[in-house]
Amino acid sequence: MSLNLTRESDLADQLGWSEAKTAEKRRREKWPHINFGRFDKRYTDAQIEQIIAMHAVTPGKPKTGPAIVIEGQTERSKRRSA
Repeated sequence: MSLNLTRESDLADQLGWSEAKTAEKRRREKWPHINFGRFDKRYTDAQIEQIIAMHAVTPGKPKTGPAIVIEGQTERSKRRSA
C-alpha cells in the first residue's frame, strides 16, 4: 500500500497559486491536511479531492444565500436585498 503525500508547495503549483495564498486558504478555510512539523504541511490524494470539491461551483445553483425579505419593503428594496 502506497500513500501519496503532496507538499504544500507542489499543491500550490497544481492550483496555480502562490505558496502564501495556499497557506492562507488552508488556515482560513480549515483545509484537511497532515502536519509533519511547524512549516511542513502535506496532503493525501483524498484530501486534495476534498479541497477541490469544497471550491467547486455546481452549475445552475447560485453561490449566494436566500434573499432576506422584510415586511413592508417596496418592490425596489426587495430587489436590492436579493
